[in-house]
Amino acid sequence: MRIAVYCPHYEDAGGVREVVRRLSRGMVARGHAVTIVPRAPGGRTAPLPDVDPESGARLRRVRVVRAPHRGLGRSAYRRFVARFPAAAFRLVAAVGAAEPEIVAAHCSKFHAPYVAALRLAVRAPIVIHLHNGAETADGPPSPRLQRLLQRSAARVIAVSPAVADFARSSLPGRAADVVTVPNGSDPTEIADAVPVCHARPYVLGVGALAARKGFDLLIDAVAASHIDYDVVLVGDGPEREALERRAEAHGLTDRIRFEGQVDRQTAAGFMRGAAIVAIPSRFEGFSLVCREAMLAGRPVVASALPVFPPELRNGETGLVVPPDDVPALSRALARLAASPEEARALGDAARDAARAFPTWDEVTERVLKEYARVLR
Repeated sequence: MRIAVYCPHYEDAGGVREVVRRLSRGMVARGHAVTIVPRAPGGRTAPLPDVDPESGARLRRVRVVRAPHRGLGRSAYRRFVARFPAAAFRLVAAVGAAEPEIVAAHCSKFHAPYVAALRLAVRAPIVIHLHNGAETADGPPSPRLQRLLQRSAARVIAVSPAVADFARSSLPGRAADVVTVPNGSDPTEIADAVPVCHARPYVLGVGALAARKGFDLLIDAVAASHIDYDVVLVGDGPEREALERRAEAHGLTDRIRFEGQVDRQTAAGFMRGAAIVAIPSRFEGFSLVCREAMLAGRPVVASALPVFPPELRNGETGLVVPPDDVPALSRALARLAASPEEARALGDAARDAARAFPTWDEVTERVLKEYARVLR
């Protein structure tokens, strides 16, 4: 099968990139011809590879600018309207050059106009991979753009039942076109990682340093709990300076380490070495971090969000607290710090429960079956 993948965020670090990389690698290994079309990164002068070394897929980068949301004002709309025709032409040309039999789009509603252009100009059905619900990393809810995105698709593959419910409620007349295929996991990647040695026990947070991940809540909770643990944050993003100032205000500067972006093996090492993995997110579409922490046998403290796996059960395989609730998060951290035996038992139970997670190989097979159904 010839598959074109429109993933504007593929050059960015994050969960969507990891999902597309894993799926593409599995599809290429099965003999499918995969072309990934990401947004061209700005400010780059050095040549970029034409073949992705991690997946073996061909890369065709294009310059696109996403649709604005209302909060950005009329000037943002005018700029988008002026730039969209040329950007859409470039995207259609890049996707069309792959001569795809099917187009897979891993993008949010703010790229819906481009997906609509692909539907009109490329003679291949489109499958939308939906990674989030109403709230996304690149903007607030936009029902109009969400409906446009889904109307352009022959099938919507949602990463969780909660995201699938959102998709069905967004376009009830096309509810039958929505299916759920969860993301996969790689148990060996976690099991083979060497735990990071740290002088003191630490609470680990992994992800973009952005408001949606709730690391500001984590810093406040650690300060309120008075636990004698450090905090290690793996990732980078726009909130780093604000988080550094917050730590300084709490007198925690010497106990918080900002590791920045690291490779997958290093991140897995931090995971295996953590005393607690905290996931205080305000919203998620599908948390790879939660699944990896459970595979690593670490005690998890997470927000009570519907997208977390059902295997994460409060008091059995981890601790779950209300979102945006610093006192509850503080109590959960203090509880695990005061009882290493309970923390260890929760981590062991989490690892046992994580055996039910599908592997990337299984997920790739399921996705390919959905593509085949669309083609039939």
